[in-house]
Amino acid sequence: MFPISVLLGVLMFLGGWGIVPTGRFASEAMMLSFFAIVIIVDLIGLLVGLLVTVSLGIDLYAVRQSAVSWRPSWLWVAAGLIHFVGGVFSPLFVVSVPLLSYYLYRRGKRVGAPSF
Repeated sequence: MFPISVLLGVLMFLGGWGIVPTGRFASEAMMLSFFAIVIIVDLIGLLVGLLVTVSLGIDLYAVRQSAVSWRPSWLWVAAGLIHFVGGVFSPLFVVSVPLLSYYLYRRGKRVGAPSF
């Protein structure tokens, strides 16, 4: 689920590149549609980031309450928070996506099933 935010950022970049290829807007309607795309993609990115953070917290709680020996730290929620902020400041995805991927990898190795 967490790569959705990254894909939305790429979509926003490509959409903006297609609307504004010369660096200026041809009309007011084009300018408004560009800003609408940016706002909608940012809001969806924030919602996905919030969903990832909440899901990660629920997963951490479930793993810690289960009978498995692995007890993940609550600091993993910080990766979800970084991903949430990445919905607006996309360079943070460079940090959050590898961290969340590593969490899923470790969870899969320690618990036996990745959390998708």
